[in-house]
Amino acid sequence: MKFLGFEISKKLFIGIIASIVIVGGGVTTGVILMNNKDNQKQEEKQKDTILLKEDLKFEINSEVKLLSLVSKDNKVKILSEDDTIDTSTLGEKEITIKYEVEEKEETKIFKITIEDTQAPTIEYQKELSTNVGSKIDLLKGVKVSDNSKEEIKATIEGDYSFDNEGTYNLKYVAVDSSNNKKEEEFTLKVNKPTCNKKSGSWSTSKPSSLCEYTTKKLVWRWQVVDYDSNTDTNIYGWTIDVNYNGLVGSALPSQVNSSYDVYPYLSTQPKEKYNDNQDHEKTITIYIIK
Repeated sequence: MKFLGFEISKKLFIGIIASIVIVGGGVTTGVILMNNKDNQKQEEKQKDTILLKEDLKFEINSEVKLLSLVSKDNKVKILSEDDTIDTSTLGEKEITIKYEVEEKEETKIFKITIEDTQAPTIEYQKELSTNVGSKIDLLKGVKVSDNSKEEIKATIEGDYSFDNEGTYNLKYVAVDSSNNKKEEEFTLKVNKPTCNKKSGSWSTSKPSSLCEYTTKKLVWRWQVVDYDSNTDTNIYGWTIDVNYNGLVGSALPSQVNSSYDVYPYLSTQPKEKYNDNQDHEKTITIYIIK
């Protein structure tokens, strides 16, 4: 018969197969024995030393307890108290932990790493607005906080102008000392200014250029407006020229209301007072908002 291309006897073939089985079984047995030996060493190691977690990196200013560093596979008795570890400084930190082996106190010294991988957070308003020509502080009320507890001020990225109407898409940016960066988008709206005075309202002072207005001249006269029969004297007061239903006449300040819709009511009288019998005039220009 043939085996691997060679002509051999049946007896020789059976011998070859038997040899392969014996050798293979020996290798398998050897691997099992080696694994058992390694496991035995690991168990012995766990019996005489403390086992720590593999990941010993922590964020700055995070709360870390000493016993939280111990692996769940640890077998020895821990003697140290569960103290809080100081994580306020970046870099490696040396830690000491005490444990007991065969009724003897042992000490293990190891290192943990304090790092900062978290970006700051920014408190801000998503939208700010103002009118053309009116500057506002875009950083007012903006607060930056960080796990490092350092003082960080936000900056602004993007172009904008308080002199030009438009909507500007900008960013607040905050970077900590570990170069962790946070960006938050916000919008600045610069609006075309509008008049903030009610239509039909008026004043004796000229409004700003934001308001459209018309002007009127009011002529006030100091003259006899009534007669007191008890004292047999004239009563003087200021009157105003009005046009009522096409008729020109005069009215007291208190009479200049909705009936005399040509002129607004002037609530304050001029300071000048005259007690003679002659007429005195005072012309006032008023500005009426359209």
